[in-house]
Amino acid sequence: MRLASRFILIVSGILSVTLALNAYYFIHSQSQLLEQQLNERGRVLGHLIALISPDAMLSFDFLTLNEYAREVSRQRDVVYGVIVNDKGTPLTSFFNEQDPRVLDALQALGLDKETAPLTPPKTARLVARLSSSLYDLLPMEFPISHGERPLGQLKVGISREQLHAQTQKQLLIQSSIYGLIILFLCSAIFWVFRYNVMGPVNRLMNASRNAGQGELEEVTVTSRDELGSLAETFNAMVHAIREEQAKLHYQANYDALTALPNRMMAIDRLDHELRLARRHNELVAVIFIDLDNFKVVNDTMGHAAGDELLAMLGARLLSRLRDVDTLARLGGDEFLVLLPRVQDIDEVKQIATRLLEATSERLLVHGREVIVHCSIGIALYPDDGISAEELMANADNAMYQAKTPAHLPICFFTQEMNVRVRERLQLEQDLHLAVERGELELYFQPIVQSGQCQPVGAEVLLRWQHPQNGIISPATFIPLAEASGLIVTIGDWVLRQACSWLRHWLDLGLTPGPLAINISRLQLQDRLVTVIRDLASEYRIATHMLELEMTENILLDDHVQVSKTLDQLQAMGIKLSLDDFGTGYSSLSYLRRFSFDALKIDRSFIQGLPQDQDGCALIGAIVVMAHRLGLRVVAEGVETVEQRDFLRQQGCDFLQGYLLGRPMTASAYQATLPCFSAANE
Repeated sequence: MRLASRFILIVSGILSVTLALNAYYFIHSQSQLLEQQLNERGRVLGHLIALISPDAMLSFDFLTLNEYAREVSRQRDVVYGVIVNDKGTPLTSFFNEQDPRVLDALQALGLDKETAPLTPPKTARLVARLSSSLYDLLPMEFPISHGERPLGQLKVGISREQLHAQTQKQLLIQSSIYGLIILFLCSAIFWVFRYNVMGPVNRLMNASRNAGQGELEEVTVTSRDELGSLAETFNAMVHAIREEQAKLHYQANYDALTALPNRMMAIDRLDHELRLARRHNELVAVIFIDLDNFKVVNDTMGHAAGDELLAMLGARLLSRLRDVDTLARLGGDEFLVLLPRVQDIDEVKQIATRLLEATSERLLVHGREVIVHCSIGIALYPDDGISAEELMANADNAMYQAKTPAHLPICFFTQEMNVRVRERLQLEQDLHLAVERGELELYFQPIVQSGQCQPVGAEVLLRWQHPQNGIISPATFIPLAEASGLIVTIGDWVLRQACSWLRHWLDLGLTPGPLAINISRLQLQDRLVTVIRDLASEYRIATHMLELEMTENILLDDHVQVSKTLDQLQAMGIKLSLDDFGTGYSSLSYLRRFSFDALKIDRSFIQGLPQDQDGCALIGAIVVMAHRLGLRVVAEGVETVEQRDFLRQQGCDFLQGYLLGRPMTASAYQATLPCFSAANE
């Protein structure tokens, strides 16, 4: 049942009870008043007869008494009139023979006036019956006396029929009036309730239903009562929901750091522009921008500085774009630029060049000037893809190609890149099976002490004998292993194989010298200490026969954790070497912050010796600096006698290169050990 119906039923019920009680009180009062009036009429008539009848009774004038009784019975509402003496014997009487109650009483008593006149005893019986509760009469008795002498009584029976008729009439009238009142009040209340209460309630219900469907509409406040307060509360809720939706929409579509569109909004806008481009046969360009070595900024200046740099670069890149273009931050240090409605590839080149110049300009971050560089990859619709996913993937591939030394920092996507990507994915899949299939193999390149021909150890190199592609260089598959996380498993396998060969050669009475093993930054964790300790114990290898080589990029990670792990390794007796010195960033700070045993000069510094004067000066400075720090110096890539002699003159401790020994298999290296061995284990 609806609220309005329940309210009307309650109101009508209350009104009905109230008016019914009022009608009952009114009719009851009217009945009492009419009965009182009827009683007064009978009393006046009785007193009148009682005053005039004593003389007739004293003179035994029964005709007069009979006439008095007749006159009394003729009065309205009087059913009978009887005059009795002081002994109760009827002297005269008169009954209204037309009254059905008189006829019923005669019949009940077995009396018939037509066949036998009423005697005093019969009259007394008839009066007694009519005076009983069987008939709705008002019996009244009035004494008749002469002076103080009682002569008898006048008995009168007055009908209440008129009283009941009046009561019924009043009841009908009152019921009709009250029914009309109730109907009018209920109708008035219904329409007032419907307009003033149900109207606002229905509007609130509809607004709430629409809000549940996502349509947030405020309702009109028409009053200041409770319903008005409820409407104001609902409007406040709608306003709060709108603000929260706007906040969630912003968070879902915009980057919190740069206030630029994020990946989700960028894809949505790209889909929209591609639909327009298909319709109008237009050219659309997607540009991927990645900052080069941005991690260095975070590590050297802190993440707050890195965040500020990203925000500044976002604003600067946006200033170099057209109004119709979109700049989005995809995450980290990657940005996407959407160029709709470009005229040709030259316009795309011009915009990309402007973006490259924008990133190359100096920025003042935390009071320090910072210069960053970026790599830009570009994919074009429809030549390089027709969907947002395809264009973004191809632009990303082009951006990674731009990072390679063979490419300029701005690189357009080509189909050859797709071929290389597919080959890379296939190679990555094959690498997962290489360990299981036994396709990996260790090679060893001797390390020779300067001024001598006898090697003091070897660097462990990893080779992959692919079943279809032959030997694959570590420069090709090691980055794949690091990107996929497989480098940890492969690194554990290399450590185990190296320890196994050491144990084998030692058991043969050979002196292989320390083995230098390259370590990836993904391996440099707490578990590495446990792995090496367990392997050394399992193969009964002295830890000083193992040397771990690491490049500077490993040290870009958490310095506290890296330093802790390196300290634990050195405490075990393992030697540490900094490989490819001079090719990374902040090398001198790494030498000061971390404790190494050896420093390996990268082959790129050795190639021009001794003709390259600047190179010669640089090598001399590196050797002197390393010795001052107590480090052994190992020169890689020695390929000529002139290079060997120069490095010996500069005081380089150890040499390594093709001139002294090429990388060789374990069996080939083993064959050289008797010549190099000075003593058994």
